[in-house]
Amino acid sequence: MMESNVNSKKFIAIASCAWASHFVSLWGGFAFDDAEAIVKNKDILPSTPIKNVFFNDFWGMNISHNASHKSYRPLTVLSYRLNMFFSNSRLDAFQFHTANVVLHGILSIMILPFFECLLKRRKHRKSLAPLDDPAFTGALLFATHPVHCEAAAALVGRADILGGLLFISLIILYKNLNGNFIWFFVVLLFTSIAVLCKETAITVLGVCLVYELYLRKKPSNSWSEALTQRFFTRFILLGIIGIIIMFFRMKIMNFEGPIFNHTDNPAAFADRLFTRIFSYNYLYLINIVLLIWPQWLCFDWSMGCIPLINSFMDYRGFLVIIFWIIVVIVAYKLFRDCINNEKINVSVMGISVMIIPFLPSSNLFLKVGFVIAERTLLLPSAGYCFLVALGLQKLKNRYDNVRLYFTSLYVLLIATFILRSIHRNYEWLNEERLFKSALHVCPLNAKVHYNIAKVAADQGKREEALKSYSQALEVYPNYEQAMNNLANLLRDSGQLDEAESLLRKAVNVRPNFAAAWMNLGIVLSSKGQVVEAEHAYKKALIHRTKYADAQYNLGNLYLDIGQHAKALSAWKEAVRLRPTHTAAWGNALALLDSHGRALEAVELGTIALSHVPRAPAIYFAMGNALGKLNRFPEAESHFLQAIKLNELNALYYSNLGVLYHRWNKRDKAQQMYLKALKLDPNLTSAKTNLRKLDASNAHSKNHSRKNS
Repeated sequence: MMESNVNSKKFIAIASCAWASHFVSLWGGFAFDDAEAIVKNKDILPSTPIKNVFFNDFWGMNISHNASHKSYRPLTVLSYRLNMFFSNSRLDAFQFHTANVVLHGILSIMILPFFECLLKRRKHRKSLAPLDDPAFTGALLFATHPVHCEAAAALVGRADILGGLLFISLIILYKNLNGNFIWFFVVLLFTSIAVLCKETAITVLGVCLVYELYLRKKPSNSWSEALTQRFFTRFILLGIIGIIIMFFRMKIMNFEGPIFNHTDNPAAFADRLFTRIFSYNYLYLINIVLLIWPQWLCFDWSMGCIPLINSFMDYRGFLVIIFWIIVVIVAYKLFRDCINNEKINVSVMGISVMIIPFLPSSNLFLKVGFVIAERTLLLPSAGYCFLVALGLQKLKNRYDNVRLYFTSLYVLLIATFILRSIHRNYEWLNEERLFKSALHVCPLNAKVHYNIAKVAADQGKREEALKSYSQALEVYPNYEQAMNNLANLLRDSGQLDEAESLLRKAVNVRPNFAAAWMNLGIVLSSKGQVVEAEHAYKKALIHRTKYADAQYNLGNLYLDIGQHAKALSAWKEAVRLRPTHTAAWGNALALLDSHGRALEAVELGTIALSHVPRAPAIYFAMGNALGKLNRFPEAESHFLQAIKLNELNALYYSNLGVLYHRWNKRDKAQQMYLKALKLDPNLTSAKTNLRKLDASNAHSKNHSRKNS
């Protein structure tokens, strides 16, 4: 009973520290990768067939598509759908973040029994004071580690948390699994489910293999005899499980890997073997530094964030050599201890948990699409925290007279980690803070400047956006996305020649850049270069066949040169590709209306409203068309609905006034004209029609007097 109370208090302490570290993130929004994985991902909508989740990648794209990232995490996507279900199909960021923080808290709690499993040979550990128990001190360190902020605060990090939960659960269950059939079934089940949350969870099989050796009781005979019995059988079975899961995983993605750009992972694209080896190993060192002292945290480490090591003259190469000397010394010592004691040292388990889950991110087996990703350190940090806890215990035992000093340092470290986690979670609350926080960590990463500029442009801070886009191009002159966005800003301010120059360079850098081709078409169209503009739009459509915006702009070009049939065809194609493209619907309706095809406009408008039922422009266009068909009550209804949805559009009131004018409801017509002029005193049509109405009213009064 007492032991149960002690464990309960430990669980509460761990959960409380985890909550204290990450509660700030509850008020965050959808930042960075969350936009693609959640906000724009139709697979999380309850209205989307659930089967789509199992055919698409994590980002909502068909996994067989060439552009797919090949990240297959259907169970994580289903967890997002569950959030949507409980929030009545609304994107409630608070609810999403609550789920993440709770799941991270559960994982932190489970780390305690996990570490206790690893400490199986530690006698009397349950009678230790909490801060003298390495399982508890390690779990507390894990719960507060700032490197977890990306996994907890970024909603895409839920994949890592869910995979981690199943990973840890399997290890906890592992030693109690008896009989090869039950063992095989449980390991296969848990690993499969974990992989459907996050692919890297398959590394649990490697940890199970080391754990199998660790669980082996010290034999009276040789190592070789032990290895030919239960271990060899389970080694084969673990291999079979791994092959089964990998086969089905590869089959899902048609045995094709993802395609990454040079900027995603520069070291992987380096020509020289020397550069790749030293740059990779320097990245391993940086990952360890982030675990030891997580001060330098960044949302994105790609592009030029960490320059490649190209020469022995680079001092970082010597750091790599020193790093490997230390690794070899530690490995030799552990190997010697294992051989001498005929058992796996407990530290080996900590190192295994630290290294094996990291292997998929190491570029050793597969090229990855990132340089460093902090959320991939979630499980490796468990191994690191376990090793720190073991080291702290040894120091206390060796220097018992200063035990309190070590305990005080540990408490200070926990407090520092909590404060750092709170601060980092605060930076994750919105994209502006997140991106700007990266400036002091990765000033050479053009993507940092690009994202700052993008946020500034969305907020209407034009000068800041121009400056940051320019900085992005200074850092990486061939950054075609920055060229495209900067060109759009310059175009909006009338600097068409500069915009054209940037866009031509962008499509030269990446010839299949459809958005840049479309924007080049817009600029050329504005300059009156019709033939070249049409060519640019068609190039955009070649590189992205289902491109609604390109069809819309091509339609606008045809309208400008009087090719109305082609314009209408392009707009109809735009709404076929994207039925919610309100501007294309509006242009098509206006064109039909202006050509006396009011009945067609009404028919098309009815279809439009079935897709965009809250688009005031469509109701307005319908009101105009119905008015021309003398269907005044229906026209009035549509005009009123347009005004209800947009009460500040003077033209809506003016055209409703025209309808009342024609309907001979002169008082209402006058009211509408006056409301229109109140909103826009310079609206010529309303002024003209009001004068006509006043003149008509005066004429009617004079006529009435003559008759009397």
